[in-house]
Amino acid sequence: MVLNKELYLVVCNKNGYFALKISQAKPNNKSMFELDKWQEIGNSLWQHKLRTFLTSVGISWGIFMLIFLLGAGKGLENGTMQNFGSMNKNTMWVWGERTTLPYKGLPPGRWVPIKTGDYLAVKYQVKGVDLISPKSGLWSQVVIRRNGKTASYDVNGVNSDYNKIIETEILEGRKINPNDIKEKRKVIYIGKSVKEKFLKDEDPIGKIIEISGAFFKIIGTFKSNQIGREAKDEEETIYMPYTALEQTFNKRGYIDNLIVTVKDGYDSKDVEKEISLTIGKRNNVSPDDNDAIGTWSLQEQFQTFSGLFLGIKSFIWMVGLGTILIGIISISNIMLIIVKERTKEIGLRKALGASPLSVVGLILQESIVLTSVSGFIGLISGVFVIDRMGRFMDSFGAKNEYFANPEVDLFVAITALIILIFAGTIAGLIPAIHAAKINPIDALRAE
Repeated sequence: MVLNKELYLVVCNKNGYFALKISQAKPNNKSMFELDKWQEIGNSLWQHKLRTFLTSVGISWGIFMLIFLLGAGKGLENGTMQNFGSMNKNTMWVWGERTTLPYKGLPPGRWVPIKTGDYLAVKYQVKGVDLISPKSGLWSQVVIRRNGKTASYDVNGVNSDYNKIIETEILEGRKINPNDIKEKRKVIYIGKSVKEKFLKDEDPIGKIIEISGAFFKIIGTFKSNQIGREAKDEEETIYMPYTALEQTFNKRGYIDNLIVTVKDGYDSKDVEKEISLTIGKRNNVSPDDNDAIGTWSLQEQFQTFSGLFLGIKSFIWMVGLGTILIGIISISNIMLIIVKERTKEIGLRKALGASPLSVVGLILQESIVLTSVSGFIGLISGVFVIDRMGRFMDSFGAKNEYFANPEVDLFVAITALIILIFAGTIAGLIPAIHAAKINPIDALRAE
């Protein structure tokens, strides 16, 4: 048949009619991106719409689940990590416990109080210490009064380093500074909830609040950078210079605990041990008594969670790639079926001079097209769902302590798609090689 000055051979089989352009069947080195070849691939896929659709759904679902699980996993990681707030990840807490070993004639069971001298020794003698703040509280919630209003809140004495270790958002005024500590000023830095209780729409700066019979001037208000219960507790707290607290409430020389950050390049465990030995030596504690000084390291907790989420990511990739692998296997099977159905056509192509490489290219292109389009649809769907989920949470203010800001890394998404296309190419390679080995005479005889 001659059409538009081109010579075509029309062949009929059980699947219908198909036309081969004779001029294309000759050995040549033309590009694999010829329009006719892409039209032929489209026609082949369209003739088996249901099979193409089901295969595409399997592949799309695999990469969709991978992207969705990665995004959800990131949301879980963000939600958990935000509970650390803006605290320095190298932070540790130190407090006194009871001795468990006798030492220098002293019996076990002695309480080890942390004193101002211990704080200064740790600050100036332990090399790995960066920032350090004492923290002393009035053991129970303290009665606060102003203009006939009464409430109970936590009151803590800290120094200016505390503001750098546990950062908060200043709403009005300022935080505690070194001069407040040095001069034992009776000033306070109050949480948002305290301000709303006693001052509401008033300017809080310079106002006076009574704390257990003593009067303190407000120098600033703050909002917590944490969420959930931690944020609520912090915003119901009043901070003052630890020196003023000691002097006003007769807690001179005694500190409840120390909050310490470790310098970069130092191992937190080594610094933790050095702090314990320094405080222990000053309080006649045996160097072998590991329970006399209590410590808790945020860095260790952070590393634990980081390892946990690394494991979660690895598991997600295993599940996602496993799902994609199932789709790839189905592509390979489908391509084998396609090769079998088109045995006569392939044999005729080879009889008319088509090279094995051109036959391989034809089958591979069909496999790549099916994989790429299906994978792209799955990728876009996954990213869209994760984005909608994040926007929905933001619009309704649905903040959660364990899940926040689900997102997908663009590099990871593109990498997943490249892996899928590569795997689809490999999946089509075996059927393509099988097609290239078809003997033209045997193919034309096949039923």
